[in-house]
Amino acid sequence: MTTKRYLLTANVVFLAAVTGSDLVARVTIAGNTFGDAIVEHLHWVSLTLVGVVFLFIPFGGAALICGAANKRTKTRSAVTLFIVAMAALAYFYFNGFQASQQAMLDKRWTAAALSIGLLPFFVGLPLLGIVGIVAAVIGLVDRRPVAHQTD
Repeated sequence: MTTKRYLLTANVVFLAAVTGSDLVARVTIAGNTFGDAIVEHLHWVSLTLVGVVFLFIPFGGAALICGAANKRTKTRSAVTLFIVAMAALAYFYFNGFQASQQAMLDKRWTAAALSIGLLPFFVGLPLLGIVGIVAAVIGLVDRRPVAHQTD
């Protein structure tokens, strides 16, 4: 799998994780209708474009690390690492959006903002460190066979 495919997949997972998490939180916790949740989500995205880019950094970083690892390791190892990283990010982002919406109901505005805003720093950066270390280890343990040239 090429780095472009990892990045494309990371974009899809990111959009599903952020949009899905926000919509679920707005419908289940805030009690919005699905249509109102979509409108509110689009409004939030339009106001926080820089924040949305920061939210994407861990997804993109994991894709780049796994893409680089895929060149040195067997594809199954790099893809497995990528899937685990995307699942972990989606899980933590879902919980962050749930916590943010609950904090909004409790009128804890700072907690609501930080529940989402700090995700790239407190979840994303440590996860990228772990993905980088695991990628290095699988690069040593599960190497891609090298084609031998005969002269």
